[in-house]
Amino acid sequence: MDNMSTTRPQLKRGDVESVDYADPDPKPGSHSGPFGRTPRPDERVAIRLAGHPVTYVVRVTTSRGSGPALTELTLTADDGAVVGYDEVRAFSVRRLAVTAAQWIERCGGQIGYVDDTAEVQTQPENHDPRVYRAAQIAERALALGQPVRPTVAAELHVSTKTVDRLLKRARSEGWFDDEPLPKRPPPRPSDTTTT
Repeated sequence: MDNMSTTRPQLKRGDVESVDYADPDPKPGSHSGPFGRTPRPDERVAIRLAGHPVTYVVRVTTSRGSGPALTELTLTADDGAVVGYDEVRAFSVRRLAVTAAQWIERCGGQIGYVDDTAEVQTQPENHDPRVYRAAQIAERALALGQPVRPTVAAELHVSTKTVDRLLKRARSEGWFDDEPLPKRPPPRPSDTTTT
């Protein structure tokens, strides 16, 4: 599709900028296999958020009932900066926990999935794989002259209100053009042959 965007969207303040190991490799050069060093489940993870003058070092635990939760949090100020009240209030604990848990699960960020979007890295707690799928279904419906909202709603088993939200997010990701959707399908061509 020609309207697919391959560029990473501009990061907003608070979006995840980078994720890495917080501690040096305890056994450098001793890792083999396709992934090299992979994080342990209790690994400390360093996370940078866009527009924040600190590095967040976290340790995370996961549970089926409550999802990821922080068990350790350290804020390290950049050179010349201090950790003040504003820096402590300026981050989402959930974003840090989800980011660290997903980074560990993905072998230190070395594995990606088919339905990954830019949000997987920048706002992992907001990731919705249906966004890309909704854009694909909408493009196909437009090409076939089908009503877009009802077609997407039927295939994804969601309401048309949810379809509008998904397509709005798809537009912001660059997967769906900004042209307004037709209000109703185009008229069917009439038979002009006479007998």
